[in-house]
Amino acid sequence: MDFHDKKEIPPKYIYLFLAVICFILLFFSVIFESKFTALKKVTSTIITPMQAGINEIGTTIYNDVTNRKTKKELMDENKELSAKLDEYSAQIKEYEQKNYELKRLQELLDLQEQYADYNTIGARVIATDSTNWFSTFIINKGTKDGVRVGCNILADGGLAGIVTEAGDDYAKVRSIIDDNSNVSATISGNETLCTVSGDLKSIDNGYINVGYINKAEEIDEHAELVTSHVSDLFLPGLLIGYITEIKLDANNLTKSAKCIPVVDFRNLQEVLVVLDLKADYQTDSENKNIYDSITAPENTGHTDSSTESESSKEAEGQNEPGSSETMQTEPQEEETEDDNNGDRNEDTSGNPVASEENE
Repeated sequence: MDFHDKKEIPPKYIYLFLAVICFILLFFSVIFESKFTALKKVTSTIITPMQAGINEIGTTIYNDVTNRKTKKELMDENKELSAKLDEYSAQIKEYEQKNYELKRLQELLDLQEQYADYNTIGARVIATDSTNWFSTFIINKGTKDGVRVGCNILADGGLAGIVTEAGDDYAKVRSIIDDNSNVSATISGNETLCTVSGDLKSIDNGYINVGYINKAEEIDEHAELVTSHVSDLFLPGLLIGYITEIKLDANNLTKSAKCIPVVDFRNLQEVLVVLDLKADYQTDSENKNIYDSITAPENTGHTDSSTESESSKEAEGQNEPGSSETMQTEPQEEETEDDNNGDRNEDTSGNPVASEENE
């Protein structure tokens, strides 16, 4: 028998036949509803579990497809939101950095206004020789900007250091906390002269050393310490810090103390360069300390230093235990001490003060 000779019924006729049968069954089920009750029960018993199973399978498949689609959408949305969050976080950090920089520049501007009588220029710290403290550092302004060796450096409301080397577009600064730094200073309130000495070991504890304070002077705790008018290198009236822990030295002639600097030497980013040099400092302004009415010769700084050293030696000689003044009778000793105090009041350079650093 050849199967190729068998006639095939087209599928459309089969579908049509099944539709007619379904229609006839539907018709009879409506007309003869009471007679098909038993059949309906049997059919329901067989079909209902199958329908429930098919519905459950269909629901499971639908939920799985929906969940997969929803999960993918959520993952895509999460990636998009994460990217936006990273972008916003970067913008926030940038804004915070700009705000911090703006705050520092505002403080620098306030410092410039505080020392408005001086010719100043702002500079940025671009390098440092130390990782812990800015004992020496380099700024991005040099001789083409008017910066010279000897220019004073200000930051955070006070004195930070002095320029020791200057190039065309850079300058090297030695801060007042450096071991090689000595600054002639005055204690506000009584104009007592003293010397502020840098010490990197002391600054680890938050202070630098103050020495050669006249023991007869009464000094208030937390008194301001400013640069002295007799300084060879530093302009007068620049705030250095605040006095604390005053004590009498072992020689029983002078006092020493600690100075808490106003400048944060752990974090220097912008500074203010005073373009005026102490050697050229001559003015009639009433805002520039006691140098106002003085016109000094060219070698004024060296003369003051020599005078200061000689006066220190004289003061030490007057107070030595073996001097002739201390060997006199008690009333004469008191009179001599009063005379010495009077001399000190007339000449402030008579205080025992160490010579300031020379560049």
